[in-house]
Amino acid sequence: MTVKNVGTHRTHCCVLHGCKYGHDECPVVSGEILQEYPCEDCDYCGIKSVDEIIDIKKGEQKTCPNCGRIIR
Repeated sequence: MTVKNVGTHRTHCCVLHGCKYGHDECPVVSGEILQEYPCEDCDYCGIKSVDEIIDIKKGEQKTCPNCGRIIR
């Protein structure tokens, strides 16, 4: 991983909605680290916890159930 400021990614990026900074090697998006909070898009979509995000991801869904954004 060549990303600097991993902690910033942990608190701002989302496994469902992507890297807030557009970084191709985001450690949250790649699954190397777990995000600490739901992102702004999650909040907008009504997703209130990281546990809910994990449940959505486990369901092998291809899109966010609330906003329709494609899950990587």
